[in-house]
Amino acid sequence: MPSGPPGDTLMHRPSLTSQQLLSIFLSLVVAALLLLALPSSPTAQKTALHLDGTPADPFLAASGKPVVLVFVRTDCPISNRYAPLIQRISSQYGARVAFWLVYPSRMASAEKIRQHERDYGYKLPALRDPQHALVTQAQVRVTPEAAVFDANHRLLYHGRIDDLYVDFGRARPAATTHELDDAIQAALSGKTPPRNMPGVGCFIADVE
Repeated sequence: MPSGPPGDTLMHRPSLTSQQLLSIFLSLVVAALLLLALPSSPTAQKTALHLDGTPADPFLAASGKPVVLVFVRTDCPISNRYAPLIQRISSQYGARVAFWLVYPSRMASAEKIRQHERDYGYKLPALRDPQHALVTQAQVRVTPEAAVFDANHRLLYHGRIDDLYVDFGRARPAATTHELDDAIQAALSGKTPPRNMPGVGCFIADVE
């Protein structure tokens, strides 16, 4: 019985139906969406920490209040000089604002921070930010600097606490502007916050 060339049988392939092609396409789309949902880099996993080492979210803990983050170091003389003022402002607004000290130094252990709080009379909660998650969110560059967020977590102000320091090692007899206090009042009243002003102090290093 005559038959076609041997290659005819080898070259024959069943064609996919439109339904099969659609099923494959949808499967690829679902797989791509699942990959996008996974953390793409270590940056997505950055978080601040409570002193006991557990992840911290000061905005979730604020329960709808404005949030104030004050960035300090244990070894920065300027931020240490501000300790009484920071404590006074936090006591003044503590019932209406969620107030946190944030230690961005990777070298600041929980025990060192607890000792620092005792030494300078701090009575407000403290967070470690070794991955600089809050540093990035607050757009701060030095200690001491403050960041004020409204109740919707919108950044209203970031920068110096007041204008006491003209430069590192040069201070006025007394501050003439009070940006942190003004920003907190703006967050509570809905008024326009002060202009962001760079702080004077110890730079927050990316790598220590």
